[in-house]
Amino acid sequence: MEQIDFVSIEEQQRPRKRRAATPSSASAQNRKPSARSRQGAVREGYRRLTADIPADLHKRLKMQALMEDRSVTELIVQAAESFLRNRD
Repeated sequence: MEQIDFVSIEEQQRPRKRRAATPSSASAQNRKPSARSRQGAVREGYRRLTADIPADLHKRLKMQALMEDRSVTELIVQAAESFLRNRD
């Protein structure tokens, strides 16, 4: 499946910085989770949903979200709620 990235050609050609070595598991267990380690964390009361959708639909969703200054998540939640409300 193709992933669409909105990155300029200059950014793609720029060398990436290497990450520092990860700490040993023993010392990592004693630390509080940093903001960086929680980046992919799901918000309280939410569940992660992964779905394969057609590339053109994904692009349309991203464009609509940009035009409305909203996230794709917000659009999908609104669409799902509307769909389920109309089913009852």
